[in-house]
Amino acid sequence: MSVTPSARHRLVRLIVAAVIALSGALGATVVTAAPAHALCSTPAMSGNWHNINSGTRSLTRVNVTFVCDDVRLCDTSGHCTGGESYFTLRPFGKCSPTDCDWGTKKAATMSDGWQRATYGYSWATKYVWVKTYVYSGVTYLRVYTWTDFTAADGRTDYSTDEWMLK
Repeated sequence: MSVTPSARHRLVRLIVAAVIALSGALGATVVTAAPAHALCSTPAMSGNWHNINSGTRSLTRVNVTFVCDDVRLCDTSGHCTGGESYFTLRPFGKCSPTDCDWGTKKAATMSDGWQRATYGYSWATKYVWVKTYVYSGVTYLRVYTWTDFTAADGRTDYSTDEWMLK
């Protein structure tokens, strides 16, 4: 059985009319896409932290920054960048007349929730770990530092354990 073009045209118009009538009777809803949002939110660890011990001889403050790079871009050769979120640490050590800026380093995420950055100097390597703790509703930043002197320097390695507030 063959259908003539005019009969096909009438059938299509009938189907379209039925869909329109049915959608009106059912209260059709126009669906729009939700606005795009970043996949990251700023963690509580981010911020400028100050040592609660004003007499410290170690780190006086640490600036913790969260870098949200939730977009991964790939070129036609398959080389990709981005798609990685991470923390950076910028510690300041006790110095006179102003505190010593150790610089900003990307932190590595440890399996136990700590973030660790490594600072290399000619006389020592300094490892800085940071992690937040909440006590009585107050969030503290615990900063543990291990100083590993070179053999040529001759000094004894040591650690510090400092607590900071925003």
